[in-house]
Amino acid sequence: MDPSRLEIALAVPLRGREVLLRPREERGQLAGAWEFPGGKIEAGEEPLQAAIRELREETGLTGGRWEALCVQAYDYPDRKVRLHAFVVRDPGGEASGHPAWTWVSSSRLAELRLPQANEAIVRALIGWLA
Repeated sequence: MDPSRLEIALAVPLRGREVLLRPREERGQLAGAWEFPGGKIEAGEEPLQAAIRELREETGLTGGRWEALCVQAYDYPDRKVRLHAFVVRDPGGEASGHPAWTWVSSSRLAELRLPQANEAIVRALIGWLA
């Protein structure tokens, strides 16, 4: 593994054909882009464990049926990331924490501005849902 590459775990929560996303804050990196729940994988943590933890910490959602979706490496001008994306079908509870979490129809994903690194994840998700 490349130690300069950030390892990120993403949860892609699904309820039927709706996906849980939120817009990023209007300041900072990738301001205003829509994002999935997720974050850095901690030392000694497996990507799936990190995705489960991040989903719970960021949204309060738990459980569900988890499946690996894809792994995507992407180089931004200022950092390199590797995203480990997991679909979680029918997570339990209601999204809380950040008020902007929104269930969005998967048919609208192409209309939303997401971080460039997520483009391959969206393509994989659309193929997975087909």
